[in-house]
Amino acid sequence: MPLQVAAVAEVGLGAGFSRVGNVAVLQGDDLTTTASGTGFGLNKDNMAEISRRFIAAFGDNYDQIAVFLGFTDRLSQQSLAYQQPVKNAIRGIGLGLFDETIRFGSASGRMESMLNMKRINVYGRDAANDPENDLYSVWAQEAAHRWALYFKYRFPTDTSDRSDLLLRQNAHWAPWVQADASFMDGLQWQDNGDGTFTVVESNKRYGAMDQYAMGLRKPEEVPPFFLLDEFKDSAGTPVTRTSRFARGVKYRAQRIDVTVQDVIRAMGPREPATSPAAEDLRMGVVFLTPPGQTSDNLVGEAFRVETTRAPWDGFYNAGLGGRGKVCTALLHPCRGEAFTFGEPTIVVAGRDAGLAGPGDSAKITVPVVNVGTEPAIASVTVSGDTPLSFAKITVASALLAPGAAGTVTYSASVPAQVACGVSFKLDFQAPGKLGPSSGTHNISFGLQAGPGSNLEDPLTGTRWQVDPDGTDTAKVGAWEWGTPDGTAAFDFTLQPQGAFSGTKAFVTGAAKGDRPEANDVDFDVAAPVVGRTTLQSPPLALAGLVNPRLSYQLHFVAAGFQKEVLVPGTNDAFYVLASLDGGPWAQVDRVPSSLFLGWQKRTVNLASTLNLANAATVRLRFVAEDSDLSETVVEAAVDDVFLLSELPGCGAVVTAPDGGATPPVNPGDNGCSCSLHRRSAPSGGAIFVAAALLLSLQSLKRFSRPKATALATKRQTFAWLLFPCSSPGEKLREPNTGLTVPSPQSL
Repeated sequence: MPLQVAAVAEVGLGAGFSRVGNVAVLQGDDLTTTASGTGFGLNKDNMAEISRRFIAAFGDNYDQIAVFLGFTDRLSQQSLAYQQPVKNAIRGIGLGLFDETIRFGSASGRMESMLNMKRINVYGRDAANDPENDLYSVWAQEAAHRWALYFKYRFPTDTSDRSDLLLRQNAHWAPWVQADASFMDGLQWQDNGDGTFTVVESNKRYGAMDQYAMGLRKPEEVPPFFLLDEFKDSAGTPVTRTSRFARGVKYRAQRIDVTVQDVIRAMGPREPATSPAAEDLRMGVVFLTPPGQTSDNLVGEAFRVETTRAPWDGFYNAGLGGRGKVCTALLHPCRGEAFTFGEPTIVVAGRDAGLAGPGDSAKITVPVVNVGTEPAIASVTVSGDTPLSFAKITVASALLAPGAAGTVTYSASVPAQVACGVSFKLDFQAPGKLGPSSGTHNISFGLQAGPGSNLEDPLTGTRWQVDPDGTDTAKVGAWEWGTPDGTAAFDFTLQPQGAFSGTKAFVTGAAKGDRPEANDVDFDVAAPVVGRTTLQSPPLALAGLVNPRLSYQLHFVAAGFQKEVLVPGTNDAFYVLASLDGGPWAQVDRVPSSLFLGWQKRTVNLASTLNLANAATVRLRFVAEDSDLSETVVEAAVDDVFLLSELPGCGAVVTAPDGGATPPVNPGDNGCSCSLHRRSAPSGGAIFVAAALLLSLQSLKRFSRPKATALATKRQTFAWLLFPCSSPGEKLREPNTGLTVPSPQSL
């Protein structure tokens, strides 16, 4: 059966971004950061620039953007995190009216605030598995600072407002207030009924008054609360109001009851009474690297942000008791109408799937899944840098129930002059009530399978050779033909569970052993040399192949450990050598130290490296190396090795979108078809996002040998620092705007 040339998921969406899961990763520069001493920091101009770029890449469909940093913010070292206000059109919550959405790139006016969450490392390495970790309550507090807390109150007999509900920065609950254990520094005071009061909880949820400020409770839904004064301890000694009150200790105090009407009397009613942004908060999550460092150098930290992002969604939702939800999915809303898009399948009548070539009329079918909460029809519009001409660019699916899968199918013409084997990008977008859903995939044309093997043949083990020259140096982790046992560390797959197709593949140490790295490629620590293992194919015939390519599936991980995160190894590598008719070996493909997202399809144009004229056969060598320069885990697996040939009609001079040539323009005789031409391709991306799943930090304790020693040493020398919380709370007048904008509220 001919090999299907599958589409490859696109990993970056332009404007300098790449992705790690649902985290948008942006390499910092002199516009998104500000130099400070020997480091960098963020100011308001930098935040605005990040927002502008994010919206340009992912759409103006977000209420908030949370920014995590790959460096210490030296411009606000006192605060653990802070909120940068962008817009307020709500009366009655204590904020003035202001609107800087244009400055922050939101032409729709939807963007309301940004969060500088600083560096995730300061929260400790177990945040993703620990709902009690400070990360979540800090994140919840900064998100809610968009609306809270800026309350005053007035009793019916008062002639002026009272302001003693708040303490720190005049934006957080005072410790003497019964505040439902609010995320906004709130305590839960229990009235013991005998004149004493006890703290039972703190920082656990959004309280009733928080929810009123957020527009999630009507005034009649807010129960009375109280504040306390004239504290005394069990010995009758006076205690100041600003003391740190110990949990479980009884304090005698005077109770003063307050109602939401007392707050409204001072501040006026909340207008509008509800807030769609709090009920369905759409939040983008950005990871910003320091200038001068490429994103792949910090993929470990970016993955840590991703592993805490999903739990944060649930944390926010639970904190509101079902009254609101946050959605941090990058390419679609979480509620209402929302869709994801799978890899397109290209079919030409009378041919196997995937074999579309120059001049063909093709059907392109795109899988669609309804990941929203309502039955919906996906009305999907296609665009991109492909030279295809589409009869219609918008096609609707059937009605899909939540969780149901369907398809949309486009009729398209492949130009007679098309670059065969070149990847072109297709973008898909479907509108919805809460914002559009987007997806991107690559397609290519004009390739069919030639000689090769999916490695299921029982004779594979004898036809392929391991260590063909007897010069390999790997002490463990040599290539084996078999079924890989899955291994993982930090919630990241080091070795896959099973082959890519069928049951058999070549893998560097198929058994998982007693620890994740037990059978990875390794070297002799007594006499360090590069640990190398080599796999050689049988000769593959080149006869009849036009401009042949090598195609294979690769699962490759090279992981090191630095500063509490796993990062790509420094000098480890995977590469492929080729020999024509038994001649010298030449390198035709190389994958540097990396952390891949599962299986990756590699397609290599052999003619770009080898002189194929008059050659009859080619042999291939797949080499995995663990450098002696660093303690890393190196795992590799190879499956579905084929040569590909161009279909008849290929060979026209049309290059890839990045090559500078323009795809042919559709002549379009009557305006009934649409030709989609190239746009600028996203920067920063393929290697980094291929690393999109790097590793969380939960299980490297299992690593042993010299690796365990090195890791233990690093753990012992790393100290987590939590900075004290302070920041000015007064309002600032922005120059040349006439707007009174609150200063950032920090933790």
